[in-house]
Amino acid sequence: MKRSFLCSLLAGLLAVFAAGSLLACSKKPALKIEREEALSVLKELVPRSYELNVIFFGEGLPAVAEAYEEEHTKTAYFPVREDAAYASVEAIESESEKVYSRRYLEEIYVGAFVGMTSDEGEGLLTSVSPRYKEIGGVLHIDVSVQPLSIRGKLEVTDAEIKKSTPEYVELTVTCLEGGQEIQLSILLTLQDGVWLLDSPTY
Repeated sequence: MKRSFLCSLLAGLLAVFAAGSLLACSKKPALKIEREEALSVLKELVPRSYELNVIFFGEGLPAVAEAYEEEHTKTAYFPVREDAAYASVEAIESESEKVYSRRYLEEIYVGAFVGMTSDEGEGLLTSVSPRYKEIGGVLHIDVSVQPLSIRGKLEVTDAEIKKSTPEYVELTVTCLEGGQEIQLSILLTLQDGVWLLDSPTY
């Protein structure tokens, strides 16, 4: 169920981005982003996105040792280790919003920090707990969630603009993953004057 939830969340995100067209607001900057600027943005943000992908979809933040003493098949919250990179929901959100757009993060935050109830039909409702929650001021992680297989850290080497508006751009991005060259389709959006990732990199 836990893995199914993460898969459903990812499928929903992909559907949104696949169906979305390039957006433009009434108040537009005069110029579209140039390839060189887009490449510079990607070289900074794509590597930073790896850590967030791990937190949301992969192994997650490390919990205290006793969390792994037995297998947990039901929701089981344990404190995040004191030496973990983040110690609060606010800290995770702060870093996330320097890398990804609010639009992209909206649905991710539901699964990570809020939880949801889904209708399975015939009056059957299934509740899914958030992956992270703060209990007594301490960040906890549900260690029963089965992580997804995600890409390793990517190094951006090149990018070509496919479509663009002054506030949105779709690119074909060439990356190195463990020395192997791969290509991804990545969206960038201009939010509050800053270019941010608006699609998955996992």
